[in-house]
Amino acid sequence: MDTSTSLERVTYAYLLALTCSATTFVFGNELWDYAANGDTTFRFPLATLVLAWIMAFAASVLPFAAGMTLAARRSIRSPLYFIGGAVATALALLPLLACAYSQRHLLRLAPMLTLAGLAAGSVCWLCLGRPRTAVQ
Repeated sequence: MDTSTSLERVTYAYLLALTCSATTFVFGNELWDYAANGDTTFRFPLATLVLAWIMAFAASVLPFAAGMTLAARRSIRSPLYFIGGAVATALALLPLLACAYSQRHLLRLAPMLTLAGLAAGSVCWLCLGRPRTAVQ
């Protein structure tokens, strides 16, 4: 990431990554219920998605700011940096979600949080970290 990356692009990348992360988490939990429990009722309530988005925003704004500051100062463009940071931030929510859910959901929450972090980190890297080629 070069130092010419605007705050506007970073903000858009953050909001897009949050949206992808929250959607992946909520939709993944619905698919898990369908596959594991045979629950044929597909619920994708907007309220759950909004709540997941707000929680992800509150929990990741400081780690994202720190990570982007480090990436800008050190010119880090590695996809492993962006994806690893997002997965670590998502997995840091596991104890909080374990309190909200029952303990038996831990086996489900860890893979869902990992997938959400993979989605967020990939989107963020695509928006900010990947090398750009000049169109001629």
